[in-house]
Amino acid sequence: MMNLTAGQKLYAALEIDTRRVPLDRLDAYNAIAYFLTVEDEPPEKAKNLEKVDRYLQAFHHLCEMSEWQKAGKVLSCRPMSKELHEQLRIWGYYREQIELYQNLLGKVSAEQDLVCLNGLGRAFYNLSDFDKSCNYYQQQLKLARQANNLQAEAQAISGLGGIQRIKQDYSEAIASFQQQLDIAREIGDRKQEGYALNDLGYAFYALGTTQNKKKYQQKGLNFLEESLEIAREIGDQEMESSCLNDISRAYLNVGQYDQVLIALLRQLDISEESNNRLGSASALEGLSQCYVMLKQIDKALKYAQEALAVMCEIGNKHNEISALNCLGVIYCYKLRRYQEALSYFEKALELMQKFDAKGNMAIITVHIFACHFLLKNKDESDFYLNMAQSLVAKSDSLEDKGLVTMAIANAYWGRNEFWYKVWGIVLVIKGLIMMPPWRSANGRLAMEVTIKQIFGLAN
Repeated sequence: MMNLTAGQKLYAALEIDTRRVPLDRLDAYNAIAYFLTVEDEPPEKAKNLEKVDRYLQAFHHLCEMSEWQKAGKVLSCRPMSKELHEQLRIWGYYREQIELYQNLLGKVSAEQDLVCLNGLGRAFYNLSDFDKSCNYYQQQLKLARQANNLQAEAQAISGLGGIQRIKQDYSEAIASFQQQLDIAREIGDRKQEGYALNDLGYAFYALGTTQNKKKYQQKGLNFLEESLEIAREIGDQEMESSCLNDISRAYLNVGQYDQVLIALLRQLDISEESNNRLGSASALEGLSQCYVMLKQIDKALKYAQEALAVMCEIGNKHNEISALNCLGVIYCYKLRRYQEALSYFEKALELMQKFDAKGNMAIITVHIFACHFLLKNKDESDFYLNMAQSLVAKSDSLEDKGLVTMAIANAYWGRNEFWYKVWGIVLVIKGLIMMPPWRSANGRLAMEVTIKQIFGLAN
């Protein structure tokens, strides 16, 4: 029997009989037959979207004829290792995903709607539109409970927990991920269990970092390691990649840079093998941060620039902010090119304000203060230091408070009066207590910068 292509298999599954279709639809059905059964396979070096263009063309023709169930089959076909809509996510085509889901939503069945709602929530999350993402996840949660679909309910709860985590509502995020974990274990879903443990681990570790509580950090690390075991046990490389990324952040904070590199290089290999654009960019950004701490600035700069290029291309604004911050840190504190650093920090702050992403805004404003302070722009440095103080007054993060305290210390040290310099040293000690350098990469970097400032090594 002749081997069928993926397109030919899909066409057979669609059960289209062109002899029985209305005449006014014949051209559309013939086009579908051509795309799926006749058109040559794309060349090996074709762009990602070109590799699945025939399926997208078939989908849109079916939607134009209101053949919703058949369009749903196209959505879930597997031209590669993953279903079409998931393959688009892996490649970073979030807007194309959204178009597919919105076309089908409310047209086929409750089960299909659950897939579309989850996909829309995730796609808008990846585009950093957290309000729309939250809306779709809430719709999915309501429908999943009505349909008594525990798997979809756990997915929706996970999505809502991710938004809580991105907004640094760690206690609420932990409650959501624990609920997801309970449901996953109840229905025996190992994949959901692994992702729930990963998310719990990240949230607990972040909570421990912001509150300077080692027990939370250790609990988070334990969850992450348990998740990594499950990912490897079930052979889910995307989950393994996510776990490695989060574990590497923990290693980075405690200065175990060899472990950071092992984790991130493995993540990069996995992501590049599957062409997971977001996974690759996250690994590149992490490598940049590690090489900053290792004082290998050429490598740090290269990886940060590569990460930023991918984030801009796929439209992930949250991670674009992180990459901009990383580049700003390199230009400000390592290359001492303060004007160039400002352009990165200011772009990051602009995106934060546009997307109402309050997380880490205090850190960005501290960096902008540092640039203006080192450029001797007194009015601008005073403005951003006051802004940073205002932001941390509303924050529970000891790490943020510690960074702002260290910034104030630098400002005091820059004055000529003796007592300001004494008070600056007191504030340095206070900042280091809030943000111990042995437990935080930010703490070590802040201590390094402050020591250079105090002892006149920055000039």
